[in-house]
Amino acid sequence: MLPTYRLPDVPKDAVRPARSAAQGFTLLELMTAIAVAATLAALSVPMFTSFTRNQRVKAATSDLVFALVQARGEALKRNANVVVSPDTDGWGFGWNLTTAGVTGKLLEQATPTFMTSGGVKTSYLDITGPGTVTYNGSGRLTAAVTTFQIASAVGSTTQIAPRCVSIDLSGLPHSTVSSSGTCP
Repeated sequence: MLPTYRLPDVPKDAVRPARSAAQGFTLLELMTAIAVAATLAALSVPMFTSFTRNQRVKAATSDLVFALVQARGEALKRNANVVVSPDTDGWGFGWNLTTAGVTGKLLEQATPTFMTSGGVKTSYLDITGPGTVTYNGSGRLTAAVTTFQIASAVGSTTQIAPRCVSIDLSGLPHSTVSSSGTCP
């Protein structure tokens, strides 16, 4: 017969470590965590502001290109002139698509970001362009058009390059980032 071995008895205190009397964290640890969070927030706010302004310029550029493509498509579909015109306060506050023979507007106030304070509208964007853009029934422009320039109108604009939207001979819009700070 084989001998049997028995493990020695171990006291219960040796198996489970004793709990410490204090649980949680100290005031010093809390203050250190708050100081680190405040430092990170202070460093990220300027970068987030610049990011937000750049995204506004990008979004307005995309919206304008979409409106021009839609106007061209509607002109082809209806075989009629379709006009893209600025809002009554200017391009920085939006634009409208209209066509003769249609009651109302095809697209009303495709609005870039602006704010209203005390009854005064202020645009976050500075958009310059022609008085109107008119597409004829063949999808081409009825007159030569200058380039649109979309830039941030608030804060330091040195970090945010303006975007240019130009329309080629076939009537298709194209957007580019201006490396010189102005559009041709």
